[in-house]
This record gives sequence, structure tokens and C-alpha cells, in this order.
Amino acid sequence: MKAFRTLLKLARRDLDTLQRALADQMSRLRDCEERMLGHEQTLRAEQQLAMLDYDSARAYSGFAVLAAQRRRALEAERVVINEEIERLRTLIAEAHVEARKFERLIELEERRQKLTQEKRESAELDEFATMRAARQPNG
Repeated sequence: MKAFRTLLKLARRDLDTLQRALADQMSRLRDCEERMLGHEQTLRAEQQLAMLDYDSARAYSGFAVLAAQRRRALEAERVVINEEIERLRTLIAEAHVEARKFERLIELEERRQKLTQEKRESAELDEFATMRAARQPNG
């Protein structure tokens, strides 16, 4: 029984670790998406400036190339983060199943112990009743 409780503690600790890792990845995803939004806003602002004068339009072409590279890098980062989130979700589901198995084993063991105790008490009562009946005078 003690071993099951230890294994359950370990399973819960692993589950907590995975959940914290998932929260970290979700935070990274939000940060990445905010950077992507900021990047798009900057890109639109630069496009507006490029439409206003010739020198800005010439500079914008070089900026646009770098901006496209930056967008691809951010999208790649988002893909990697999403893949990690899905992997962690799968591991969390498996960890939940594992923890539930140990909880169930503990429940079964406790039920067995309770039944054993009840049988022992019943046997003691039967023995007590038998001894008492043997002491009674036949009469």
C-alpha cells in the first residue's frame, strides 16, 4: 500500500511538472503571437510611410525582405511551440491515466483491507459466541 502511495505521489509530481511546462509553452505562444501582431503593425506602418514619399518607398523594399524573413521565423517558432504544446497535452493525458491507476489500486487495496478486517472481527465474534455458548450450562 505504501508503495502505491509513493508511486501516486510521483505520478502527481510528474503531472504537475508537465502542467507547469504546458503553462510555460502557452505563455511562449502568447508572446510569439503578440510579437507577430506587433510585426504586422510595424509592417503596415512602414507601408503607409512608403506610400508618402519616394525615399521611403525605396527603403521599404529592403525592409520588406527583412520583414518577410522575420515573419517566417515567427511562424516557424509558433509551429514549434504548438507542436510542443500538443506533445505536452498528450503526456498530461497519459499522466492523468497513470495517476488514476494508482488511485484505483489504492482504493482496491483499502477495500481489501477493510474486508479482511471485517472478516477477522466476524471470526472473533463467532469465536466469542462459541466460547460463551460452551460455558452456558445445558439446561
